[in-house]
Amino acid sequence: MASSHDIVSHPFTITLIQIKARQLCRRSDFSRSDYEDLIQDMRLYLVEKAHLFDPARGNLEAFVTNALNTWVAMHLRHLGRQKRRPVSRAISLEGTCLEHDGNATTLGAVLSDTDHGRRTQRGDLSPIERHDLRDAVDHAMITVAPDERALLIQVVKLGVAGAARARGVSRRQIKKILARLRARFEDAGLGAN
Repeated sequence: MASSHDIVSHPFTITLIQIKARQLCRRSDFSRSDYEDLIQDMRLYLVEKAHLFDPARGNLEAFVTNALNTWVAMHLRHLGRQKRRPVSRAISLEGTCLEHDGNATTLGAVLSDTDHGRRTQRGDLSPIERHDLRDAVDHAMITVAPDERALLIQVVKLGVAGAARARGVSRRQIKKILARLRARFEDAGLGAN
């Protein structure tokens, strides 16, 4: 009978765990910083389930593959449940009462347009600021070639992955071009906060 240490430290197990963790990190609901945590969680799951391995009924590779596939499915199902929880429900600005300056009022009456602009990161621009912004955009667009301009429009409409698919190139290539264009726009006074 194989011990939990033998199962977790087997080269096949180590490789498969790393592959599964990398696959999960490519998903939008994970990040690269989750990589080590995912590896640790999968190892822990295998340690917990090691007593179920019976070499007479199958080989180690099949057991580990099945166990890790089960763990991934359970983990994704758990994340989906977390997203559906009503913890982050929207609240009504008009239905939420609070005290302001000694009077009972609604939350909507207290919040200003400035608060909304700050929350959505879209401040109201004065006519002068709007004119300056338009000039800065025009100046930056002079340096953008027609094919780069088409790429920018594609990225806005389809996202980086969609633009990469449409052009038949990798996302890395698109991001490299966007970084170069971003530097030009920042030089023109755009994007710097």
